[in-house]
Amino acid sequence: MRAIFRFYIVVASVLWTAHSCSGKLFPRRTKLTWVNGIAHLPEHMSDPTFVISTIFGGVNVDYCHNPSSMTSESDYLGFVKDGIQASTHVMMGRLTPEVDLLVEHLRNALAQVGRNGRVIHIAHSQGSVITWLAAQRLKPEECKRIEIISFGGAATICTSEFPFARCINYYAVNDPILNVVPSAVKALKSGFSFGDGMQQEIIFLASRTGDPVTDHGLLNPTYLEALVWEGQRYQSLFLSPLGQMTSAAFVGPLSSTVTWFPNFAYEMTRRAVVAMVRILTLLWELVRVTFTRLLGKEERYDPIFLKTL
Repeated sequence: MRAIFRFYIVVASVLWTAHSCSGKLFPRRTKLTWVNGIAHLPEHMSDPTFVISTIFGGVNVDYCHNPSSMTSESDYLGFVKDGIQASTHVMMGRLTPEVDLLVEHLRNALAQVGRNGRVIHIAHSQGSVITWLAAQRLKPEECKRIEIISFGGAATICTSEFPFARCINYYAVNDPILNVVPSAVKALKSGFSFGDGMQQEIIFLASRTGDPVTDHGLLNPTYLEALVWEGQRYQSLFLSPLGQMTSAAFVGPLSSTVTWFPNFAYEMTRRAVVAMVRILTLLWELVRVTFTRLLGKEERYDPIFLKTL
């Protein structure tokens, strides 16, 4: 009897070892995708795509371009239009062509990896609320094969609402986007976690720059550090040993040098904020002077006549 029991133990151990090794030697097929926030022209997509690919071990990354109303880098009116459109997504849940485009993009990615594959989808800023809206159009069985990684999202995406394989939402504690995401603020006040069970689905990051506008940038230090961690997690789970060796030998040294990357959208934000403050200051001065004159309280300086002795 003991011999039979030992035999079963040995067989079970061999089968478990074989299963574990096969998972490492033949990892499931994956596809990385990402969607941008506001103020990204088509020519601004290639650099972040290259950085994400480098961080995740040199794998191919497909982007879904969330188009901008801007026609050039100096088009401030287009930048304002982007902000207005983003607000309609957040406050009214408005479905736009960008949402339809992302739904198609994710379904194409799912078709590429097959029924047992996994899509890793990265979303940033307005891209997160577009992803949230797209999730409402996806079937539950489609969501179960997608992981969502959101940075500075205009909407939080949680497994309590959609049956995604994994959801993680990163926020810098001083990110201005928190002003329009009540669920994230609630999580911050209630203990830094939100979601089912013990799984943390909202993670708050300490600022690495002290500048709220800079911290909102996907490729600036605060979110970039979390992105690098996600890249390491991806490589440990989804790259074969040979792929990990290749990444360590060729991609790793390059990835380790990625500590900051210029972010056009948030340089535009900085310029727009400065311009807006100047305009508001001028308007305030104009209103003050106008009311002073209308109320007859304008300051007057009477000349002083000096008498000569």
